[in-house]
Amino acid sequence: MTRAPRTLEERPLGRTGRNTSILGLGTSRLARAGQRETIRIVREAIDHGVDVIETGWEYGAGRTERWLGLALKDGYREKVTLVWQCCAHLRDYKTAMQQADESLLRLKTHAFDVWSFHEMIYDNDPDWLYDHGGLDAAQEAREQGKTKYLAFSGHKSPHIHIKLLQRGFAWDAIAMPLNPLDATFRSFERQVLPEAVRRGIAVLATKPIAGGAIAGCRVVKPEDALRYCFSLPVSAVLCGMDSLAMLRRNLRLAMQFK
Repeated sequence: MTRAPRTLEERPLGRTGRNTSILGLGTSRLARAGQRETIRIVREAIDHGVDVIETGWEYGAGRTERWLGLALKDGYREKVTLVWQCCAHLRDYKTAMQQADESLLRLKTHAFDVWSFHEMIYDNDPDWLYDHGGLDAAQEAREQGKTKYLAFSGHKSPHIHIKLLQRGFAWDAIAMPLNPLDATFRSFERQVLPEAVRRGIAVLATKPIAGGAIAGCRVVKPEDALRYCFSLPVSAVLCGMDSLAMLRRNLRLAMQFK
């Protein structure tokens, strides 16, 4: 297989020692694209330099991971940083470990690169993560070689992210919503991003068009919102792309960004 020349800017993934492309592929929307289209989208993205892909145990009731596992065959898995979302919403040890093993089988890989706790959105999530054993499971998985780095994600309130950081665990990465609208209300950009950068934690930007809200906004265009996110001190911007047309549009924007 001939790979296209890498044309996307790369940035450090925090203090991990590896780099990632500024454009990443979020796969939650691929459940509605179908198996064949998913494989085409994933492989074309990787062929054009996208080397960070995010997925999760509950995406598409498992379909997304199975299709992604097929797409990452034939040497594609080795070309990406695979970010996996643990969807154990009780933050417990047993469910976290069970989901990890199931996802590894679906994805046809022996390890994730990043284990992330999905949707840390409730005030008691940080406490449950410690008290119910979810964080213990992730650390044990790291010791077993099932993942390299540990992270968490959330999109509701920045104070929950801050609470997790203040508990003192050395997180490798954080996923958070960043877009032009974020700065005006419960701002992750103002409250969490500077602290993550100060600690050397990789930031993966999510929801660059505010969950679709910017698509119908008269104030800012979606392409400007994506460029806005690229301009922030983030490692990668994760975009949900469920069509080749959307992928190619975002690739053009990322390739042209300076």
